[in-house]
Amino acid sequence: MAVALLIAWLSHQPSLKPPFELFPHQDKAFHFLQFAGLGLALHVNRDMWPRRAFLYNAVSGGVWAVLDEVHQHFVPGRQCDLADVLADIAGLLTSLAVLRYLSLHGGKRKNHGGTTCPPLDS
Repeated sequence: MAVALLIAWLSHQPSLKPPFELFPHQDKAFHFLQFAGLGLALHVNRDMWPRRAFLYNAVSGGVWAVLDEVHQHFVPGRQCDLADVLADIAGLLTSLAVLRYLSLHGGKRKNHGGTTCPPLDS
């Protein structure tokens, strides 16, 4: 919830420009990272959806991305941009997919015989 509120607060700022531009369209990288963070938060709280957590998290995060851009349409100095929504959704889905993969396969390792070993204790 805190990550979603932070995204909403940032979207409500009239102008968010970095002090310098590292590369063209770097704002898309910021959108990607923000929603990757949202994907992480949703994944950590995936027990809200006992079944189909990936699907529900992807849909709810995607809806938040669209609402975020629609909200920016009404903020002076901001605009609604389809490319931003696509960067948001790309970040969200990338983080959800990587985290799901790691949660399913990250603790398993193969020994030299090809069988699966129990996870290493840290």
